[in-house]
Amino acid sequence: MMVNINFGELFKSLGSFVTKNWQILGLIVMIVLFFATKNDYGALKKSMDVMSTSYEEQIAALQALHAEEIQKREDAIADYEEDLRELTEKFNEEIENLKRSKEEDVREYVRDFELQPEKLAKEIEEQFGLKYVE
Repeated sequence: MMVNINFGELFKSLGSFVTKNWQILGLIVMIVLFFATKNDYGALKKSMDVMSTSYEEQIAALQALHAEEIQKREDAIADYEEDLRELTEKFNEEIENLKRSKEEDVREYVRDFELQPEKLAKEIEEQFGLKYVE
């Protein structure tokens, strides 16, 4: 048994049905699409909530890291200022020591000049490579 289908007649009747009832068919298609995509919207909302939570956690972690970096920077600055203060104190102490040493050397040279001019002349000759002439 062989069935012959005339597709031309079939499309003609189908086209006639669709032109008469296109509003109802459109409504049915919209209802089917609504229910077919309703679950997708729920999944999409759930996915968005998970992403929002993840982003909030990442932001909180970045803020904690930022606060830690700021604290480390402030600690480094405090250490730098303390080291600078100590070095400044040592520098000032060394400057004072040099001044005292220079004053002592000058007093010693003046004393040697007054008491032992020959010894001073010999030191100058040795220090600077000069010849003392009287």
